Amino acid sequence: MTTKTFYISLLGIDQRSRSAYEIFFKQIHNMDYVLTDDFSQAQICLVDMDAYNIDTEYQALLSEHPAMIILVLSLSNYECRLDTEFFIRKPVKRTSLEQSLNQICSRFFQIPVLHSEQTPQNPQPIPADYKVVTRKTPSETKPDTTEMPPGKLSAAPAPETAKVVPIKGSTPTSAANAGKLLKVEHEEHFVGDQPDIDIDDPQQLKTIFYSPDNCLQSVVEQASIQSSQSGQIIQLNVHNHEFYFDYAEQTVYSTVGPGIIRPLCLLSLDNKPHFTSRPNSFRNELHKIIQSNKNKTMKKALEKQSWSMESFMWLISLWSSRGRIPVGTEILKPVFLMEWPNLTRLASIPHALRIAALLYDHPYPLADAARLLGIEQRYVFAFYSACKAIGLANVSRRQIDHTFAPEQPAEPENKSILSKLLGRLKRFSEKSSINDIA
Repeated sequence: MTTKTFYISLLGIDQRSRSAYEIFFKQIHNMDYVLTDDFSQAQICLVDMDAYNIDTEYQALLSEHPAMIILVLSLSNYECRLDTEFFIRKPVKRTSLEQSLNQICSRFFQIPVLHSEQTPQNPQPIPADYKVVTRKTPSETKPDTTEMPPGKLSAAPAPETAKVVPIKGSTPTSAANAGKLLKVEHEEHFVGDQPDIDIDDPQQLKTIFYSPDNCLQSVVEQASIQSSQSGQIIQLNVHNHEFYFDYAEQTVYSTVGPGIIRPLCLLSLDNKPHFTSRPNSFRNELHKIIQSNKNKTMKKALEKQSWSMESFMWLISLWSSRGRIPVGTEILKPVFLMEWPNLTRLASIPHALRIAALLYDHPYPLADAARLLGIEQRYVFAFYSACKAIGLANVSRRQIDHTFAPEQPAEPENKSILSKLLGRLKRFSEKSSINDIA
């Protein structure tokens, strides 16, 4: 039995999650799934409906590729309005995703599907040197549609280059390499590089605190409050760089990108910040200012210069704290999450999902949370500082939360695909460390 190849594209899914899906697809033996960045080549698209600005991107996808089969992923309920839409609730579980893919193969391509535990009777041999390839498709050349239903692919020209990642058949990727893919690039910008401390040592304890006062984080909070209270656009000037806070649209605009803003977070702002109120009629002019600034140089055009207010405050807090916590935080008291943070719309930091799950379920002191999760303290400190900055976390004042020592949380029976993968990576890392010592 010959294995058929299906091409899958991703929309609204970040690189870390993409890496997890690559690992997942490699474990499916009855079908050959290939990830591609070329939407015109894909038969199926996984869409994360919780991603930032996804509605606009999704409508554009449907407009250009109306016959695309869509797997919608979301934390909340989604009502499928098209015959080609399927819904899977997040966190995504292996069985749900595989069942949906089997249903799609059977319904749209009339292919009888084996269970993943079964092996095809005559599997096709795969060359040992089969690697990740990049296929170039000239814009004037139409994609091959011999194995696809008529009208499946849009007539829109394909991109000049389309990055294709073979899921199965390549040389097995080690868990160590997979672990690298799940990390955040330049994570020291977000969580610092400070080693763990002994919280009983007063000298070491001093190193984990930072003061948001007299720095960019403080003035950004002030500008957000002023825009909220006045209902107007607030312009903030910092070292000749302009920021615009539009509470009505819940948006922050800047004339500079992250490359400039990140260092600003570490500077002490000795001079009193200058705020200017702008009427709502200024909004059209503001968009022209931002666009004009983007057009000045190619580098600036590639940098992000607008954010939602929540994601901007989250980002500024991470860049300011760098794995530390605000001065005055009571390190020995439990902290808790008041709401679950929408991590798909916020800057990624390592272990954020695990930290959120632990603190949302039960308050823990920050150092104990790091110990229970088996991660460095700086990850927990950074997560707490960012959550506190956007009003989602605080120190617990309930007496019951101080009565019992923290216990190792029970592991859920029905874990998601990402949880299982992270567990495997952790076990592999522990085994590697033992072998290195031996």
